[in-house]
Amino acid sequence: MATYVMREDSGASEIIEADTIGQALEQAREWAADGGYESRVMVGVRVIELDADGEQTDNQLSAEVEAGPEPEAPKCADGQEHDWQSPYEVVGGIKENPGVWGSSGTRLTVREVCAHCGYYRVTQHTGSQRNPGELPQTVTYEDADERSLSWVAESA
Repeated sequence: MATYVMREDSGASEIIEADTIGQALEQAREWAADGGYESRVMVGVRVIELDADGEQTDNQLSAEVEAGPEPEAPKCADGQEHDWQSPYEVVGGIKENPGVWGSSGTRLTVREVCAHCGYYRVTQHTGSQRNPGELPQTVTYEDADERSLSWVAESA
């Protein structure tokens, strides 16, 4: 068993013990993911092995972890669960891949509509060219509009 210090971007740190540095990094990921954040963020964590005198060694690993609450979906109609779909006539795009747009580089935007209530879910995938600290994906919700409500009524 070895001793490590785990650190998070904000400066928070804690001393832990683990059998391997990989296990210590996993503990640090869980620790950061459980942090008290108001919104969804990317957090950098680092674990550094300590020697018998409590001094830092060169043995260290780092990673990024998503932390904080996911955005909450609006309530669906009449106690239903959302049924996210991509009908071309409502979400647009191209018929072969409705509701999907390239947003530059490796970024994609996916727009879906709920078949029960007409709310929209928009997912931004940042892809492999994301900036440091940027979430791999974000989800937002948009109110139902005349087009989506008309489609829901016609589909019922």
